[in-house]
Amino acid sequence: MGVKIVAVSPDRPAKLIETIDTHDLNYTLLSDSSMIGAQKLGIAKRFGAIKVAAYKLNNQNIEAYSGQDHHLIPVPSVYIIDQGGIIRFAQTDNNHRKRISVEEILRISKEVLN
Repeated sequence: MGVKIVAVSPDRPAKLIETIDTHDLNYTLLSDSSMIGAQKLGIAKRFGAIKVAAYKLNNQNIEAYSGQDHHLIPVPSVYIIDQGGIIRFAQTDNNHRKRISVEEILRISKEVLN
């Protein structure tokens, strides 16, 4: 379809290099460890101290991954943007376990980009 996929992670660049080296990614992966981009998009969510501690107990140290102590994470979001820079589809969900499927993204891309 000629679609370019770009993913933005809250992880610092050094962590992204580990991810890229470990997985065979077929998309561009960028870092927003400062969470400035996520805040501008309105998709930054702040974790409280209890949640940060709980994540650390599960080997998910958001401070170590981001290199920051802002305790912000992005809300899972998908944007489909046309070649003119116009957002044709936007979806966010505060439930971090709920993600839009690849099949749904492809279906919507076909609808809005044709």
